[in-house]
Amino acid sequence: MEQERIVTSLDIGSAKVAALTARVGGLDDVELIGVGVAPSRGIKMGAVTNIEQTVRSIREAVEEAELMSGIEIEEVVLNITGKHVRGDNSTGVIAINNRERVVTSQDIYRVIDAAQAIRIPADQEILHVLSREFKVDDQNGIKDPLGMVGVRLEADVHVVTGSVTQLQNTEKAVVSSGIRVNDRILSSLASSSALLTDGEKELGVAVVDIGAGVIDIIIYTDGGVSYTATICLGSQHLTQDISIGLKTPLEAAEMLKKRYGTVLSNEVDPSETIEIPSVGDRAPRPSARRDLADIMEARMREILELIDHEIIRSGKKNILAGGVVFTGGGARVNGLVTLAEEIIQLGASVGSPKGLLGIADRIAYPEFSTAVGLIQYVARYGEATGGRKSGSGFLNRFKTWIQENL
Repeated sequence: MEQERIVTSLDIGSAKVAALTARVGGLDDVELIGVGVAPSRGIKMGAVTNIEQTVRSIREAVEEAELMSGIEIEEVVLNITGKHVRGDNSTGVIAINNRERVVTSQDIYRVIDAAQAIRIPADQEILHVLSREFKVDDQNGIKDPLGMVGVRLEADVHVVTGSVTQLQNTEKAVVSSGIRVNDRILSSLASSSALLTDGEKELGVAVVDIGAGVIDIIIYTDGGVSYTATICLGSQHLTQDISIGLKTPLEAAEMLKKRYGTVLSNEVDPSETIEIPSVGDRAPRPSARRDLADIMEARMREILELIDHEIIRSGKKNILAGGVVFTGGGARVNGLVTLAEEIIQLGASVGSPKGLLGIADRIAYPEFSTAVGLIQYVARYGEATGGRKSGSGFLNRFKTWIQENL
């Protein structure tokens, strides 16, 4: 029986900071006991722009989670997102040189080490090395080569890197809040942990997390990660367009988007009107609801075309039998699935996090997929999931990689 432990996730986004605390007894025994949410300050497109303001947001979210759970939060598992994150596929090859020609754990480590030895800019560092498949001699499609016989071992991996500066600034904001960073996990990797089954990953699926400032994309084929990307647009851009187009404050634009918004303008009655709050002390004015829909549809079409471009760029579009799963706060926009299926030409759905016990109904919404997924990722793979690991030698690094991939 696995020993119960307390895990807290910290999802730092452009619109909100979310802290979730859970008791973790195993993959199917995760009980949510604390939730804290605060508006984001000092964050733009997933990057820290003002550490002092970010610290205030983190403290507010963490203190709320502490109050609800009755537990003092000392360390967190942290999400990583933003345009500084890069993903590349790489291949490593080694000779199996023991007398029996049997693949050992050391051989697997060596081939992964060879695969991640790619040219990485000095301002980037590795966050994750995720396996796609192994090959032993001429046999392809191997998930676990341990114990197989051959003379040549090859590994195809997906290497995720992030900006050293951005990572340090994000971590500094957390540490300045009086909390240790236990682990750092790519946001899209976390979100997919909260949404997908192993079967869906085998089938082939894209997860698209539409946040306020950035969109994170991760594509799974044959059970492994084959592509990751970030688009520097998000649901805040819809709000900004509404504010400019209808000449209304940003707060009012956000309200209009949520209350009356849709990205299917043809489905709106042309005669329907809504009240548009004016800037300053001027009285609200009537406007056609279709004007709001036209603004939102134009921006969402642009976003979906960029998403489709990334899916095509991955080279995997034709084998994504599982289609596209949208999540994140931006996935709650009315009409998204219909418009996405029209533009991307794949099946689409909206995914919300699942699999938690306790007060899970409080976070059963797309905007909490990353925060929930961070906890579930740790529940599945343990604490050594990637990113910073103090004093990590061969055994720690290999254990980490084995947990993530086999």
